[in-house]
Amino acid sequence: MKTHPTITRLAIAVLLAATLGAHSLAATTYISVEPIPNRDVVGQDALATILSAGYPNLELWSHRLLNDCGIVHNVIDVLTANGAISTVNSGNTSFRLAAGGFEAVTNPSFVATVRDSGHDPVSEEDVDVLDNALGYVLNQGGTAHFNPDNAKAYHFSLDYAVVTFAGPLTGVEAKAFFEYLGTIDFALWGGQFAGFTQIDFEDSPTNNSMLFLKPAATKRRFIDGLSTAASTTPGATYVTLSNHAEPTTAKAGIAFPGNDWIAFPDGDQYLTNLNNPSPQLLAALASLRLQHLQAVADLLEAIDKGKVDQYLNHQFSCPTP
Repeated sequence: MKTHPTITRLAIAVLLAATLGAHSLAATTYISVEPIPNRDVVGQDALATILSAGYPNLELWSHRLLNDCGIVHNVIDVLTANGAISTVNSGNTSFRLAAGGFEAVTNPSFVATVRDSGHDPVSEEDVDVLDNALGYVLNQGGTAHFNPDNAKAYHFSLDYAVVTFAGPLTGVEAKAFFEYLGTIDFALWGGQFAGFTQIDFEDSPTNNSMLFLKPAATKRRFIDGLSTAASTTPGATYVTLSNHAEPTTAKAGIAFPGNDWIAFPDGDQYLTNLNNPSPQLLAALASLRLQHLQAVADLLEAIDKGKVDQYLNHQFSCPTP
């Protein structure tokens, strides 16, 4: 039977839209996951001990996990090998150590920049699977991924604003600015959902921006407090501006994967979002999770012995299965 050419072209167009347009990203997405374990996994006392090591030590520990042990890339490799993701690769996704703050606490974070260049597209589904897998392996209570360029990406939209700094921005400096913001308005530092992620906003090579998602405060309060903090900090600029060059907010598409480790001690809330994972994939991810917990145990032992500096600089070793 002869097919009408118009119908054929229409069918091809519909198919391409379904496979490419419906779920592909636009521009840049960020994924933020901490290596510091959740309190409900290790206990409040252990978490307090970990945090007592101080930000610089935790930053070095996180650096070793990311760059020496390849803990994030191991997760990507396992997901790829088991067919759970197919569009995330080293060409469009890069991870670096950055600062992340949430409700008065700033910790080192593994922050991914996922760029959809058009010729190397990344699907929203793959980003979601990767974020959930990282949350599981790194024993997190919650993670985040967001797209500042597309408010319709992921689960819902949320207001955000960006503060950019002149020159490089260290994690310690980002932490200090977050704490300073709390002196201007506590709700923007220690209030419900108050937080930030250090990112390479608009392809900056120096990772010198802090993206703040609006907490449980009014939009006006969020803008006023953050713009005041930026204007009174040398080298800081509030860059989310209106057409009249006034501080404002923009919308990001965002998702907050998470797991209640008390109710779901096996991480089921993360695992159910992996799109029907195979037994082989589940076993591989469980092994990586145990490696992270071993790294946590080694760090705790070093802190308890008062030898954290010696451990991090001379005795550190990557956990093995």
